[in-house]
Amino acid sequence: MRLKALDLEALNDFEDCEISDIAFRVEDVKKGSLFFCLRGVNFDGHDFAEEAFKRGAAACVCEKNVKEGISVLVKNSRRQLALSCSAFYSHPCRKLKLIAVTGTNGKTTTTYIIKSILESAGHKVGLIGTNCVMIGDEKQAAKLTTPDPTDLHKIFADMADRKVEYVVMEASAHALYLHKLDGIVFKVAAFTNLSQDHLDFFGCMEKYGDAKKRLFASSMSEKSVVNVDDEFGRQLALECDNKLITYGCGNPSDVFAIDLTMSAGGLEYYLNSFDDVAGVKFNLPGRFNMYNTLCAAAVCAALDIPVKNVVKGIRKVTKIDGRFNIIGTSRGSVIIDFAHTPDGLKNILSSIREFSSGRIITVFGCGGDRDAAKRPLMGAVVGSLSDLCVVTSDNPRSENPDKIIDDVVKGIVGKNYICITDRRQAVRQALRESKAGDIVLIAGKGAEKYQEINGVKHEYNDERFVMQLLEEDSL
Repeated sequence: MRLKALDLEALNDFEDCEISDIAFRVEDVKKGSLFFCLRGVNFDGHDFAEEAFKRGAAACVCEKNVKEGISVLVKNSRRQLALSCSAFYSHPCRKLKLIAVTGTNGKTTTTYIIKSILESAGHKVGLIGTNCVMIGDEKQAAKLTTPDPTDLHKIFADMADRKVEYVVMEASAHALYLHKLDGIVFKVAAFTNLSQDHLDFFGCMEKYGDAKKRLFASSMSEKSVVNVDDEFGRQLALECDNKLITYGCGNPSDVFAIDLTMSAGGLEYYLNSFDDVAGVKFNLPGRFNMYNTLCAAAVCAALDIPVKNVVKGIRKVTKIDGRFNIIGTSRGSVIIDFAHTPDGLKNILSSIREFSSGRIITVFGCGGDRDAAKRPLMGAVVGSLSDLCVVTSDNPRSENPDKIIDDVVKGIVGKNYICITDRRQAVRQALRESKAGDIVLIAGKGAEKYQEINGVKHEYNDERFVMQLLEEDSL
């Protein structure tokens, strides 16, 4: 493709040339690449421009002149990367009906429910998110919750070529802040909730929330679906400048639930969607999952999907990897869940408490090189809602795992905890501590298939390890 066909918002004149591909990591550059110089917290891509040229880059998109004659000057390299990647693949996003879900918790579950509903209505659906990329039932590994533009538009192109009609995806706050989704107009943008997370990157809740707000501008989405039982959601609803659909139970809403009942086997309620009422049964328990189903129902209302298909699609969801996955043992139940924020842990533990007849034993930790302020908050939540806490490692990354555990323990009031740094040993001990009727919650990693320690990803999966222990010990 020619350089001048890449929707460049250039501030200077530049010479046209043939472009073979697009790269923003210097190690990915090859002959004919268009290299994007991106600025980050601890790096500046402009410093790698010379090496990119040595590797064969045809031109460099930058915010300052790095080499006369082959520098394309732009105001924002990250925004330009998104626009140019879309153009490089002939704007596949314009051939698809796109739905984005953002929020601190619930994104993955909600996207799976939306996918199921749309498929129940007869549509071919793609999914992009934390767990994987899916086209129908075919799965591909996911690198990030929201892929980088170089990957994202390639995925869109593949989906468009395979006649996908709808794509439902998770939109992370990082992706929105870093302009990864610029140039895309979503049919529907949905908001689940906002609670503390990622303050290592954003610094404060206001900036974290502002990043999510970008998705709901009319320039990025045609319709907004917002949880007005969430404090941030109520403010967001007031600021939306596109067509708004609200959901919730505690405040007047377009889509809401009546007569919720919950058990270990799931939840049931009556859905009122714009005064069209139908009974809902969902196979995953927890009040927070009621909100996930309401969000999905509101999104599908925005897409004019009949309520009969909504309830059918919700019922068809039987399992979502790493989300409230229940394993039965002779002593009790083990639940695997991705909950890794104070609010996420509070939601799942409160839900378990509603149907648990025995003790709750929680295995959890906190990720390293991430928001350290939430560590004692997570400790406080788990300590108050569990009978026994087993504090262990999550993904310590470059941090000392024992230091992370010390931070968590500072929030626990009382002595109902033990610390075991090795996650395998922590899970093993939790199962040994359990008795008939108890529930062991293993939180934080969900469907992840690795544990990152000192920059190395070691093969590990909570559910797989539990199954191994059950086979070995006949629990």
